[in-house]
Amino acid sequence: MPENRLAVLSLVCAALFWSTSGVLIKLVALSPLAIAGWRSLIAGMVILLLCRRAVHISWNRDVLIAAACVGLFCISFVVATKLTTAANAIVLQYSSSALVAVLAPGMLGEPTRRQDWYFLSVVVAGIALFFLDSLSLRGMLGILAGAAGALFWAGAMIFLRKTRHGSTAWPIALGNFMAAGLCLPFMFRQVPTATDTLGLVGLGVVSLGIGHALFSYGIKRVRALESVLIPSIEPLINPMWVFLATGEAPGTWAFIGGTLVLAAVTVRGVAMVGAGRMTIAPAKPSLSAQSG
Repeated sequence: MPENRLAVLSLVCAALFWSTSGVLIKLVALSPLAIAGWRSLIAGMVILLLCRRAVHISWNRDVLIAAACVGLFCISFVVATKLTTAANAIVLQYSSSALVAVLAPGMLGEPTRRQDWYFLSVVVAGIALFFLDSLSLRGMLGILAGAAGALFWAGAMIFLRKTRHGSTAWPIALGNFMAAGLCLPFMFRQVPTATDTLGLVGLGVVSLGIGHALFSYGIKRVRALESVLIPSIEPLINPMWVFLATGEAPGTWAFIGGTLVLAAVTVRGVAMVGAGRMTIAPAKPSLSAQSG
Protein backbone atom coordinates (compact mmCIF):
# COMPACT_ATOMS: atom_id res chain seq x y z
CA MET A 1 0.00 0.00 0.00
CA PRO A 2 1.43 3.47 -0.88
CA GLU A 3 2.72 5.32 2.17
CA ASN A 4 0.30 8.26 1.81
CA ARG A 5 -2.69 5.94 1.56
CA LEU A 6 -1.53 4.03 4.62
CA ALA A 7 -1.06 7.33 6.49
CA VAL A 8 -4.57 8.48 5.56
CA LEU A 9 -5.94 5.13 6.74
CA SER A 10 -4.01 5.56 10.01
CA LEU A 11 -5.62 8.97 10.60
CA VAL A 12 -9.08 7.62 9.81
CA CYS A 13 -8.55 4.72 12.24
CA ALA A 14 -7.18 7.12 14.87
CA ALA A 15 -10.32 9.26 14.60
CA LEU A 16 -12.48 6.13 14.86
CA PHE A 17 -10.63 4.94 17.98
CA TRP A 18 -10.87 8.40 19.57
CA SER A 19 -14.58 8.50 18.80
CA THR A 20 -15.23 5.53 21.10
CA SER A 21 -14.37 7.59 24.19
CA GLY A 22 -17.85 9.10 24.54
CA VAL A 23 -19.79 5.85 24.55
CA LEU A 24 -17.24 4.08 26.77
CA ILE A 25 -17.35 6.89 29.35
CA LYS A 26 -21.15 6.77 29.31
CA LEU A 27 -21.25 3.00 29.80
CA VAL A 28 -18.78 2.84 32.72
CA ALA A 29 -20.82 3.10 35.93
CA LEU A 30 -18.17 4.87 38.03
CA SER A 31 -17.85 8.49 39.09
CA PRO A 32 -16.32 10.88 36.52
CA LEU A 33 -13.14 11.35 38.55
CA ALA A 34 -12.70 7.60 39.02
CA ILE A 35 -13.08 7.07 35.27
CA ALA A 36 -10.64 9.89 34.52
CA GLY A 37 -8.07 8.43 36.91
CA TRP A 38 -8.17 4.87 35.59
CA ARG A 39 -8.37 6.01 31.97
CA SER A 40 -5.32 8.23 32.33
CA LEU A 41 -3.30 5.68 34.32
CA ILE A 42 -3.81 3.03 31.64
CA ALA A 43 -3.28 5.48 28.77
CA GLY A 44 -0.04 6.81 30.25
CA MET A 45 1.42 3.31 30.44
CA VAL A 46 0.26 2.44 26.91
CA ILE A 47 1.74 5.65 25.46
CA LEU A 48 5.11 5.00 27.12
CA LEU A 49 5.06 1.42 25.83
CA LEU A 50 4.13 2.27 22.24
CA CYS A 51 6.47 5.28 22.00
CA ARG A 52 9.30 4.00 24.22
CA ARG A 53 11.98 4.62 21.57
CA ALA A 54 11.04 8.27 21.27
CA VAL A 55 10.53 9.11 24.96
CA HIS A 56 13.10 11.59 26.27
CA ILE A 57 12.45 12.36 29.93
CA SER A 58 12.74 16.05 30.72
CA TRP A 59 11.56 18.25 33.58
CA ASN A 60 11.84 21.73 32.06
CA ARG A 61 9.12 24.33 32.52
CA ASP A 62 7.45 23.88 29.12
CA VAL A 63 7.24 20.11 29.56
CA LEU A 64 5.72 20.43 33.03
CA ILE A 65 3.17 23.05 31.94
CA ALA A 66 2.25 20.99 28.87
CA ALA A 67 1.83 17.91 31.06
CA ALA A 68 -0.30 19.81 33.58
CA CYS A 69 -2.56 21.10 30.79
CA VAL A 70 -2.89 17.59 29.34
CA GLY A 71 -3.77 16.17 32.75
CA LEU A 72 -6.38 18.82 33.54
CA PHE A 73 -7.86 18.40 30.08
CA CYS A 74 -8.16 14.63 30.55
CA ILE A 75 -10.12 15.17 33.77
CA SER A 76 -12.29 17.96 32.35
CA PHE A 77 -13.22 15.95 29.26
CA VAL A 78 -14.42 12.94 31.25
CA VAL A 79 -16.38 15.14 33.67
CA ALA A 80 -17.98 17.00 30.75
CA THR A 81 -18.89 13.77 28.95
CA LYS A 82 -20.49 12.36 32.10
CA LEU A 83 -22.44 15.49 33.05
CA THR A 84 -23.59 16.72 29.64
CA THR A 85 -24.00 15.06 26.25
CA ALA A 86 -21.00 13.52 24.53
CA ALA A 87 -21.71 15.79 21.55
CA ASN A 88 -21.39 18.90 23.72
CA ALA A 89 -18.16 17.66 25.32
CA ILE A 90 -16.37 16.79 22.07
CA VAL A 91 -17.43 19.96 20.24
CA LEU A 92 -16.25 22.10 23.13
CA GLN A 93 -12.88 20.33 22.92
CA TYR A 94 -12.58 21.27 19.26
CA SER A 95 -13.28 24.93 20.08
CA SER A 96 -9.80 25.05 21.65
CA SER A 97 -8.41 26.10 18.26
CA ALA A 98 -10.06 29.48 18.83
CA LEU A 99 -8.22 29.90 22.12
CA VAL A 100 -4.95 28.98 20.43
CA ALA A 101 -5.55 31.77 17.91
CA VAL A 102 -5.78 34.23 20.80
CA LEU A 103 -2.88 32.91 22.88
CA ALA A 104 -0.39 32.01 20.12
CA PRO A 105 0.91 35.54 19.36
CA GLY A 106 2.15 36.22 22.87
CA MET A 107 3.33 32.72 23.68
CA LEU A 108 4.66 31.42 20.36
CA GLY A 109 5.24 34.57 18.36
CA GLU A 110 2.86 33.24 15.70
CA PRO A 111 0.61 35.98 14.30
CA THR A 112 -3.15 36.11 14.77
CA ARG A 113 -4.70 37.79 11.76
CA ARG A 114 -7.99 39.58 11.23
CA GLN A 115 -9.54 36.43 9.78
CA ASP A 116 -8.71 34.59 13.01
CA TRP A 117 -10.80 37.04 14.98
CA TYR A 118 -13.76 36.46 12.64
CA PHE A 119 -13.30 32.74 13.16
CA LEU A 120 -13.07 33.22 16.95
CA SER A 121 -16.30 35.24 16.94
CA VAL A 122 -18.17 32.42 15.20
CA VAL A 123 -16.79 29.85 17.65
CA VAL A 124 -17.75 31.96 20.68
CA ALA A 125 -21.23 32.48 19.23
CA GLY A 126 -21.56 28.74 18.66
CA ILE A 127 -20.54 27.96 22.24
CA ALA A 128 -22.98 30.57 23.58
CA LEU A 129 -25.84 28.73 21.86
CA PHE A 130 -25.13 25.68 24.05
CA PHE A 131 -26.51 27.60 27.02
CA LEU A 132 -29.87 28.32 25.33
CA ASP A 133 -31.04 24.74 25.77
CA SER A 134 -33.00 23.90 28.90
CA LEU A 135 -30.19 22.68 31.14
CA SER A 136 -30.20 21.10 34.57
CA LEU A 137 -27.53 22.13 37.04
CA ARG A 138 -25.71 18.91 36.11
CA GLY A 139 -25.84 19.79 32.41
CA MET A 140 -24.65 23.34 33.06
CA LEU A 141 -21.71 22.07 35.10
CA GLY A 142 -20.89 19.66 32.27
CA ILE A 143 -20.74 22.46 29.71
CA LEU A 144 -18.59 24.57 32.05
CA ALA A 145 -16.26 21.57 32.49
CA GLY A 146 -16.12 21.20 28.70
CA ALA A 147 -15.28 24.89 28.28
CA ALA A 148 -12.54 24.57 30.90
CA GLY A 149 -11.27 21.50 29.05
CA ALA A 150 -11.03 23.55 25.84
CA LEU A 151 -8.88 26.08 27.69
CA PHE A 152 -6.61 23.37 29.07
CA TRP A 153 -6.33 21.69 25.65
CA ALA A 154 -5.39 25.01 24.06
CA GLY A 155 -2.65 25.35 26.67
CA ALA A 156 -1.52 21.80 25.95
CA MET A 157 -1.31 22.49 22.20
CA ILE A 158 0.72 25.64 22.76
CA PHE A 159 3.22 24.16 25.21
CA LEU A 160 3.52 20.91 23.26
CA ARG A 161 4.30 23.12 20.29
CA LYS A 162 7.08 24.72 22.35
CA THR A 163 8.54 21.25 22.93
CA ARG A 164 8.35 20.36 19.21
CA HIS A 165 12.11 19.79 18.88
CA GLY A 166 11.82 16.78 21.17
CA SER A 167 9.38 13.98 21.83
CA THR A 168 5.88 14.98 22.88
CA ALA A 169 5.19 11.44 24.09
CA TRP A 170 6.77 12.21 27.47
CA PRO A 171 4.69 15.30 28.41
CA ILE A 172 1.50 13.59 27.20
CA ALA A 173 2.24 10.45 29.22
CA LEU A 174 3.30 12.54 32.22
CA GLY A 175 0.08 14.55 31.97
CA ASN A 176 -1.94 11.36 32.07
CA PHE A 177 -0.05 10.22 35.16
CA MET A 178 -0.70 13.64 36.76
CA ALA A 179 -4.41 13.21 36.07
CA ALA A 180 -4.34 9.75 37.64
CA GLY A 181 -2.56 11.17 40.68
CA LEU A 182 -5.14 13.94 41.13
CA CYS A 183 -7.98 11.43 40.81
CA LEU A 184 -6.37 8.79 43.04
CA PRO A 185 -8.62 9.48 46.09
CA PHE A 186 -11.69 8.68 43.94
CA MET A 187 -10.37 5.62 42.10
CA PHE A 188 -10.91 3.10 44.90
CA ARG A 189 -14.25 4.28 46.28
CA GLN A 190 -16.15 1.88 44.01
CA VAL A 191 -15.25 -1.61 42.87
CA PRO A 192 -15.44 -1.75 39.06
CA THR A 193 -17.65 -4.46 37.61
CA ALA A 194 -16.39 -6.64 34.76
CA THR A 195 -18.17 -4.31 32.32
CA ASP A 196 -16.59 -1.26 33.94
CA THR A 197 -13.15 -2.86 33.71
CA LEU A 198 -13.57 -3.62 30.01
CA GLY A 199 -14.71 -0.04 29.43
CA LEU A 200 -11.74 1.42 31.30
CA VAL A 201 -9.28 -0.78 29.41
CA GLY A 202 -10.94 0.25 26.16
CA LEU A 203 -10.62 3.92 27.08
CA GLY A 204 -6.97 3.67 28.06
CA VAL A 205 -5.68 1.21 25.46
CA VAL A 206 -7.86 1.66 22.38
CA SER A 207 -9.32 5.16 22.55
CA LEU A 208 -6.25 7.00 23.82
CA GLY A 209 -3.22 4.73 23.49
CA ILE A 210 -3.63 3.12 20.07
CA GLY A 211 -5.52 6.14 18.74
CA HIS A 212 -2.63 8.48 19.51
CA ALA A 213 -0.06 6.01 18.18
CA LEU A 214 -1.88 5.81 14.83
CA PHE A 215 -2.17 9.59 14.73
CA SER A 216 1.55 9.93 15.47
CA TYR A 217 2.35 7.72 12.47
CA GLY A 218 -0.08 9.27 10.04
CA ILE A 219 0.20 12.99 10.77
CA LYS A 220 3.77 13.26 9.44
CA ARG A 221 2.99 11.44 6.20
CA VAL A 222 -0.10 13.24 4.88
CA ARG A 223 -0.70 16.58 3.24
CA ALA A 224 -1.63 19.49 5.49
CA LEU A 225 -5.18 19.57 4.14
CA GLU A 226 -5.67 15.91 5.03
CA SER A 227 -4.32 16.56 8.52
CA VAL A 228 -7.08 19.14 9.02
CA LEU A 229 -10.02 17.33 7.48
CA ILE A 230 -9.57 13.71 8.53
CA PRO A 231 -9.45 14.15 12.35
CA SER A 232 -12.55 16.36 12.13
CA ILE A 233 -14.67 13.25 11.61
CA GLU A 234 -14.22 12.39 15.31
CA PRO A 235 -16.74 14.92 16.69
CA LEU A 236 -19.26 13.70 14.11
CA ILE A 237 -18.86 9.99 14.90
CA ASN A 238 -18.43 10.24 18.70
CA PRO A 239 -22.04 11.35 19.39
CA MET A 240 -23.34 8.80 16.86
CA TRP A 241 -21.93 5.87 18.88
CA VAL A 242 -23.46 7.34 22.04
CA PHE A 243 -26.84 7.80 20.36
CA LEU A 244 -26.84 4.22 19.08
CA ALA A 245 -25.86 2.81 22.49
CA THR A 246 -27.89 5.04 24.83
CA GLY A 247 -30.28 7.15 22.74
CA GLU A 248 -28.60 10.35 23.97
CA ALA A 249 -28.80 13.30 21.57
CA PRO A 250 -27.77 16.96 21.90
CA GLY A 251 -30.39 19.67 22.32
CA THR A 252 -31.50 21.77 19.36
CA TRP A 253 -29.43 24.81 20.26
CA ALA A 254 -26.40 22.68 21.09
CA PHE A 255 -26.72 21.02 17.69
CA ILE A 256 -26.82 24.40 15.92
CA GLY A 257 -23.95 25.76 18.02
CA GLY A 258 -21.89 22.62 17.51
CA THR A 259 -22.39 22.84 13.76
CA LEU A 260 -21.13 26.44 13.82
CA VAL A 261 -18.06 25.49 15.87
CA LEU A 262 -17.10 22.51 13.71
CA ALA A 263 -17.68 24.44 10.47
CA ALA A 264 -15.57 27.36 11.70
CA VAL A 265 -12.72 25.12 12.87
CA THR A 266 -12.67 23.15 9.61
CA VAL A 267 -12.93 26.20 7.33
CA ARG A 268 -10.16 27.97 9.22
CA GLY A 269 -7.93 24.89 9.00
CA VAL A 270 -8.46 24.63 5.25
CA ALA A 271 -7.84 28.38 4.86
CA MET A 272 -4.59 28.12 6.84
CA VAL A 273 -3.41 25.35 4.55
CA GLY A 274 -4.24 27.43 1.50
CA ALA A 275 -2.35 30.39 2.94
CA GLY A 276 0.66 28.22 3.74
CA ARG A 277 0.58 28.87 7.47
CA MET A 278 -0.43 25.53 8.93
CA THR A 279 1.67 25.79 12.08
CA ILE A 280 -0.31 24.12 14.84
CA ALA A 281 -1.64 20.60 14.60
CA PRO A 282 -5.41 20.52 14.41
CA ALA A 283 -7.30 18.64 17.07
CA LYS A 284 -4.68 16.37 18.61
CA PRO A 285 -0.89 16.71 18.67
CA SER A 286 1.43 13.96 17.53
CA LEU A 287 2.74 11.83 20.35
CA SER A 288 6.27 12.06 19.10
CA ALA A 289 8.22 14.27 16.85
CA GLN A 290 10.50 11.35 16.12
CA SER A 291 8.52 8.12 16.29
CA GLY A 292 7.19 6.16 13.32
